Amino acid sequence: MFAAVGSAQSPRAVVLSPDRLVELPRLSSYDILFKQYSDEVEQNRKRIARGDPPILNFYCYRTKRGDGFDSIFTVASRCCIRYDTIATLNAMSTQLPISTGTTLILPTADGIFIFDRPQSSLEILLMHDDIAIAQNPDIWYTIGARRCFFVPQAQFSPTERAFFLDTALRMPLDTYWLSSAYGMRISPISGKWRFHSGIDLAAATGTPVYACKGGKAVLCAKGDVQLGNYIVLQHEGGMTSVYAHLSEIVVAKGATVTSGQQIGRVGQTGMATGPHLHFEIRINGAATDPQRLLSR
Repeated sequence: MFAAVGSAQSPRAVVLSPDRLVELPRLSSYDILFKQYSDEVEQNRKRIARGDPPILNFYCYRTKRGDGFDSIFTVASRCCIRYDTIATLNAMSTQLPISTGTTLILPTADGIFIFDRPQSSLEILLMHDDIAIAQNPDIWYTIGARRCFFVPQAQFSPTERAFFLDTALRMPLDTYWLSSAYGMRISPISGKWRFHSGIDLAAATGTPVYACKGGKAVLCAKGDVQLGNYIVLQHEGGMTSVYAHLSEIVVAKGATVTSGQQIGRVGQTGMATGPHLHFEIRINGAATDPQRLLSR
Protein backbone atom coordinates (compact mmCIF):
# COMPACT_ATOMS: atom_id res chain seq x y z
CA MET A 1 0.00 0.00 0.00
CA PHE A 2 1.22 3.48 -0.87
CA ALA A 3 0.17 6.74 0.71
CA ALA A 4 0.33 10.10 -1.00
CA VAL A 5 -0.26 12.91 1.45
CA GLY A 6 -0.81 16.41 0.08
CA SER A 7 2.43 18.39 0.39
CA ALA A 8 4.39 21.26 -1.12
CA GLN A 9 7.35 19.07 -2.04
CA SER A 10 8.81 19.00 -5.54
CA PRO A 11 7.23 16.46 -7.94
CA ARG A 12 8.01 12.87 -7.08
CA ALA A 13 7.15 9.49 -8.55
CA VAL A 14 5.19 6.71 -6.87
CA VAL A 15 5.16 3.28 -8.51
CA LEU A 16 1.81 1.50 -8.43
CA SER A 17 2.40 -2.19 -9.06
CA PRO A 18 -0.15 -4.82 -7.97
CA ASP A 19 2.60 -7.04 -6.55
CA ARG A 20 3.58 -4.18 -4.20
CA LEU A 21 0.04 -3.34 -3.07
CA VAL A 22 -2.09 -4.90 -0.36
CA GLU A 23 -4.44 -7.32 -2.13
CA LEU A 24 -8.01 -7.53 -0.90
CA PRO A 25 -9.08 -11.20 -0.76
CA ARG A 26 -12.76 -10.25 -0.94
CA LEU A 27 -14.81 -7.12 -1.40
CA SER A 28 -16.81 -7.98 1.68
CA SER A 29 -17.49 -6.14 4.94
CA TYR A 30 -16.62 -9.43 6.69
CA ASP A 31 -13.05 -9.21 5.38
CA ILE A 32 -10.71 -7.32 7.75
CA LEU A 33 -8.61 -5.84 4.92
CA PHE A 34 -11.66 -4.63 3.01
CA LYS A 35 -12.98 -3.07 6.21
CA GLN A 36 -9.64 -1.25 6.57
CA TYR A 37 -9.96 -0.03 2.97
CA SER A 38 -13.55 1.14 3.57
CA ASP A 39 -12.52 2.98 6.73
CA GLU A 40 -9.86 4.90 4.77
CA VAL A 41 -12.42 5.83 2.11
CA GLU A 42 -14.73 7.18 4.81
CA GLN A 43 -11.92 9.09 6.52
CA ASN A 44 -11.06 10.78 3.23
CA ARG A 45 -14.67 11.85 2.81
CA LYS A 46 -14.52 13.48 6.23
CA ARG A 47 -11.22 15.21 5.36
CA ILE A 48 -12.69 16.64 2.17
CA ALA A 49 -15.79 17.81 4.05
CA ARG A 50 -13.47 19.72 6.41
CA GLY A 51 -11.62 21.25 3.46
CA ASP A 52 -8.50 19.10 3.94
CA PRO A 53 -6.75 17.15 1.14
CA PRO A 54 -7.32 13.38 1.06
CA ILE A 55 -4.64 10.90 2.07
CA LEU A 56 -4.55 8.73 -1.02
CA ASN A 57 -3.77 5.04 -0.53
CA PHE A 58 -4.02 2.17 -2.99
CA TYR A 59 -5.06 -1.47 -2.70
CA CYS A 60 -5.73 -4.07 -5.38
CA TYR A 61 -8.33 -6.75 -6.04
CA ARG A 62 -8.29 -9.67 -8.51
CA THR A 63 -11.77 -10.45 -9.81
CA LYS A 64 -12.96 -14.02 -9.29
CA ARG A 65 -15.50 -16.18 -11.06
CA GLY A 66 -18.91 -15.75 -9.49
CA ASP A 67 -17.90 -12.89 -7.19
CA GLY A 68 -20.51 -10.61 -8.77
CA PHE A 69 -17.98 -7.93 -9.67
CA ASP A 70 -17.97 -8.16 -13.46
CA SER A 71 -18.66 -4.49 -14.13
CA ILE A 72 -17.10 -1.19 -13.13
CA PHE A 73 -20.39 -0.16 -11.55
CA THR A 74 -20.67 -3.12 -9.16
CA VAL A 75 -17.04 -2.65 -8.08
CA ALA A 76 -17.52 1.10 -7.57
CA SER A 77 -20.71 0.56 -5.61
CA ARG A 78 -19.11 -1.93 -3.22
CA CYS A 79 -16.01 0.22 -2.72
CA CYS A 80 -18.00 3.47 -2.30
CA ILE A 81 -15.70 5.07 -4.88
CA ARG A 82 -17.02 6.68 -8.08
CA TYR A 83 -16.79 4.54 -11.21
CA ASP A 84 -14.87 7.21 -13.16
CA THR A 85 -12.17 7.22 -10.47
CA ILE A 86 -11.59 3.46 -10.72
CA ALA A 87 -11.95 3.49 -14.51
CA THR A 88 -9.36 6.20 -15.15
CA LEU A 89 -6.82 4.70 -12.73
CA ASN A 90 -7.11 1.31 -14.45
CA ALA A 91 -7.11 2.74 -18.00
CA MET A 92 -10.63 1.46 -18.70
CA SER A 93 -11.95 3.44 -21.65
CA THR A 94 -15.44 1.86 -21.85
CA GLN A 95 -17.95 0.21 -19.56
CA LEU A 96 -17.32 -3.23 -21.10
CA PRO A 97 -17.59 -6.19 -18.65
CA ILE A 98 -14.56 -6.94 -16.47
CA SER A 99 -13.02 -10.33 -17.21
CA THR A 100 -12.45 -12.89 -14.47
CA GLY A 101 -8.89 -12.64 -13.19
CA THR A 102 -8.53 -8.91 -13.91
CA THR A 103 -6.47 -7.07 -11.29
CA LEU A 104 -7.91 -3.69 -10.38
CA ILE A 105 -6.05 -0.99 -8.46
CA LEU A 106 -8.45 0.62 -5.97
CA PRO A 107 -7.81 4.13 -4.59
CA THR A 108 -9.22 5.45 -1.32
CA ALA A 109 -10.51 8.82 -2.57
CA ASP A 110 -12.68 10.11 -5.41
CA GLY A 111 -11.16 11.97 -8.33
CA ILE A 112 -9.79 11.52 -11.84
CA PHE A 113 -6.44 10.01 -12.89
CA ILE A 114 -4.99 11.58 -16.04
CA PHE A 115 -2.21 9.93 -18.06
CA ASP A 116 0.48 12.07 -19.65
CA ARG A 117 0.63 9.76 -22.70
CA PRO A 118 -3.04 9.11 -23.57
CA GLN A 119 -3.78 5.93 -25.51
CA SER A 120 -7.57 6.03 -25.89
CA SER A 121 -10.11 8.58 -27.04
CA LEU A 122 -11.27 9.02 -23.46
CA GLU A 123 -7.73 9.65 -22.18
CA ILE A 124 -7.16 12.18 -24.98
CA LEU A 125 -10.28 14.05 -23.90
CA LEU A 126 -9.19 13.99 -20.26
CA MET A 127 -5.70 15.28 -21.09
CA HIS A 128 -7.24 18.28 -22.89
CA ASP A 129 -9.86 18.91 -20.23
CA ASP A 130 -9.58 22.14 -18.24
CA ILE A 131 -9.07 20.13 -15.04
CA ALA A 132 -5.92 18.62 -16.57
CA ILE A 133 -4.52 21.74 -18.19
CA ALA A 134 -4.73 23.68 -14.92
CA GLN A 135 -2.80 21.09 -12.91
CA ASN A 136 0.76 21.25 -11.67
CA PRO A 137 0.93 17.90 -9.85
CA ASP A 138 3.42 17.30 -7.07
CA ILE A 139 3.05 13.51 -7.34
CA TRP A 140 3.14 11.30 -10.45
CA TYR A 141 1.97 7.69 -10.26
CA THR A 142 3.75 5.21 -12.50
CA ILE A 143 1.69 2.24 -13.71
CA GLY A 144 3.57 -0.09 -16.01
CA ALA A 145 5.28 2.03 -18.66
CA ARG A 146 3.04 5.06 -18.17
CA ARG A 147 2.47 7.67 -15.53
CA CYS A 148 -0.54 9.66 -14.37
CA PHE A 149 -1.52 12.29 -11.85
CA PHE A 150 -4.56 12.59 -9.59
CA VAL A 151 -7.13 15.40 -9.51
CA PRO A 152 -9.12 15.05 -6.26
CA GLN A 153 -12.93 15.28 -6.55
CA ALA A 154 -12.79 15.77 -10.34
CA GLN A 155 -15.26 13.74 -12.39
CA PHE A 156 -16.17 12.99 -16.00
CA SER A 157 -17.59 15.83 -18.06
CA PRO A 158 -20.78 15.04 -20.02
CA THR A 159 -18.70 14.36 -23.16
CA GLU A 160 -16.25 12.09 -21.32
CA ARG A 161 -19.15 10.25 -19.70
CA ALA A 162 -20.71 9.71 -23.14
CA PHE A 163 -17.45 8.24 -24.47
CA PHE A 164 -17.15 5.88 -21.52
CA LEU A 165 -20.75 4.67 -21.71
CA ASP A 166 -20.71 4.28 -25.52
CA THR A 167 -20.23 0.62 -26.43
CA ALA A 168 -22.82 0.20 -29.18
CA LEU A 169 -22.30 0.51 -32.93
CA ARG A 170 -24.71 2.42 -35.16
CA MET A 171 -25.23 2.53 -38.90
CA PRO A 172 -23.34 5.38 -40.61
CA LEU A 173 -26.43 6.44 -42.61
CA ASP A 174 -29.99 7.15 -41.50
CA THR A 175 -31.55 6.23 -44.86
CA TYR A 176 -30.04 3.87 -47.44
CA TRP A 177 -30.47 0.59 -49.25
CA LEU A 178 -27.89 -2.18 -49.28
CA SER A 179 -26.53 -2.30 -52.82
CA SER A 180 -23.70 -4.76 -52.17
CA ALA A 181 -23.08 -7.09 -49.22
CA TYR A 182 -19.81 -8.19 -47.61
CA GLY A 183 -17.94 -11.12 -49.18
CA MET A 184 -17.29 -12.50 -52.64
CA ARG A 185 -19.08 -10.74 -55.50
CA ILE A 186 -18.81 -9.77 -59.16
CA SER A 187 -17.05 -6.42 -59.16
CA PRO A 188 -19.19 -3.73 -60.86
CA ILE A 189 -15.95 -2.12 -62.09
CA SER A 190 -13.91 -5.05 -63.41
CA GLY A 191 -16.67 -7.62 -63.90
CA LYS A 192 -14.47 -10.17 -62.11
CA TRP A 193 -15.21 -12.35 -59.08
CA ARG A 194 -13.58 -10.53 -56.14
CA PHE A 195 -13.77 -10.18 -52.37
CA HIS A 196 -15.70 -7.16 -51.15
CA SER A 197 -14.24 -6.10 -47.79
CA GLY A 198 -17.20 -3.98 -46.70
CA ILE A 199 -20.81 -3.17 -47.53
CA ASP A 200 -22.14 -0.61 -50.00
CA LEU A 201 -24.98 1.59 -48.80
CA ALA A 202 -26.68 3.44 -51.67
CA ALA A 203 -28.01 6.91 -50.86
CA ALA A 204 -28.40 10.30 -52.54
CA THR A 205 -25.31 12.46 -53.00
CA GLY A 206 -24.90 14.74 -50.01
CA THR A 207 -26.59 12.40 -47.52
CA PRO A 208 -24.90 12.90 -44.10
CA VAL A 209 -22.44 10.17 -43.04
CA TYR A 210 -22.04 9.52 -39.32
CA ALA A 211 -19.35 7.85 -37.18
CA CYS A 212 -20.50 4.32 -36.34
CA LYS A 213 -18.81 4.61 -32.93
CA GLY A 214 -16.74 7.09 -30.96
CA GLY A 215 -13.07 7.25 -31.94
CA LYS A 216 -10.32 9.25 -33.61
CA ALA A 217 -9.98 10.25 -37.27
CA VAL A 218 -6.58 8.77 -38.15
CA LEU A 219 -6.88 9.36 -41.90
CA CYS A 220 -8.84 11.83 -44.06
CA ALA A 221 -7.79 11.28 -47.68
CA LYS A 222 -8.93 12.91 -50.89
CA GLY A 223 -8.67 11.82 -54.51
CA ASP A 224 -7.70 8.17 -53.98
CA VAL A 225 -8.02 6.34 -57.31
CA GLN A 226 -10.13 3.53 -55.84
CA LEU A 227 -11.76 4.91 -52.68
CA GLY A 228 -12.01 8.56 -53.72
CA ASN A 229 -12.45 10.75 -50.67
CA TYR A 230 -12.44 8.57 -47.56
CA ILE A 231 -12.06 8.57 -43.78
CA VAL A 232 -10.58 6.01 -41.39
CA LEU A 233 -11.63 6.12 -37.73
CA GLN A 234 -9.71 4.32 -34.98
CA HIS A 235 -11.86 2.89 -32.17
CA GLU A 236 -11.14 1.00 -28.96
CA GLY A 237 -10.29 -2.70 -28.97
CA GLY A 238 -8.28 -2.66 -32.21
CA MET A 239 -11.28 -1.70 -34.34
CA THR A 240 -11.18 0.69 -37.30
CA SER A 241 -13.98 1.83 -39.61
CA VAL A 242 -13.67 3.09 -43.21
CA TYR A 243 -16.04 5.48 -45.04
CA ALA A 244 -15.32 5.79 -48.77
CA HIS A 245 -16.49 7.53 -51.99
CA LEU A 246 -17.45 10.67 -50.05
CA SER A 247 -18.43 13.89 -51.78
CA GLU A 248 -17.28 15.85 -48.74
CA ILE A 249 -15.21 15.27 -45.60
CA VAL A 250 -16.32 17.40 -42.64
CA VAL A 251 -13.90 16.17 -39.98
CA ALA A 252 -10.16 16.87 -39.68
CA LYS A 253 -7.43 14.29 -39.29
CA GLY A 254 -6.63 13.79 -35.61
CA ALA A 255 -10.08 14.89 -34.45
CA THR A 256 -11.87 12.95 -31.73
CA VAL A 257 -15.46 12.10 -32.71
CA THR A 258 -18.47 10.72 -30.88
CA SER A 259 -20.83 7.99 -32.03
CA GLY A 260 -23.35 9.51 -34.44
CA GLN A 261 -21.31 12.63 -35.16
CA GLN A 262 -21.38 13.68 -38.83
CA ILE A 263 -18.02 13.13 -40.52
CA GLY A 264 -18.85 13.44 -44.23
CA ARG A 265 -21.39 13.23 -47.04
CA VAL A 266 -22.24 10.47 -49.51
CA GLY A 267 -20.69 10.87 -52.94
CA GLN A 268 -19.43 9.07 -56.05
CA THR A 269 -15.69 9.72 -55.90
CA GLY A 270 -13.08 7.12 -56.86
CA MET A 271 -14.20 3.89 -58.49
CA ALA A 272 -17.95 4.14 -57.95
CA THR A 273 -20.75 3.49 -60.42
CA GLY A 274 -23.26 5.55 -58.45
CA PRO A 275 -23.59 7.56 -55.24
CA HIS A 276 -23.09 5.30 -52.23
CA LEU A 277 -21.06 4.81 -49.08
CA HIS A 278 -18.53 1.98 -48.98
CA PHE A 279 -18.36 1.09 -45.28
CA GLU A 280 -15.81 -1.24 -43.67
CA ILE A 281 -15.09 -2.45 -40.15
CA ARG A 282 -11.72 -4.01 -39.40
CA ILE A 283 -10.69 -5.75 -36.19
CA ASN A 284 -6.90 -5.72 -35.67
CA GLY A 285 -6.54 -5.10 -39.38
CA ALA A 286 -8.78 -7.98 -40.52
CA ALA A 287 -11.93 -7.17 -42.49
CA THR A 288 -15.14 -8.10 -40.66
CA ASP A 289 -18.74 -8.17 -41.89
CA PRO A 290 -20.25 -4.88 -40.62
CA GLN A 291 -23.77 -6.31 -40.74
CA ARG A 292 -22.80 -9.13 -38.36
CA LEU A 293 -21.41 -6.66 -35.82
CA LEU A 294 -24.20 -4.13 -36.21
CA SER A 295 -26.83 -6.84 -35.73
CA ARG A 296 -25.63 -7.21 -32.14
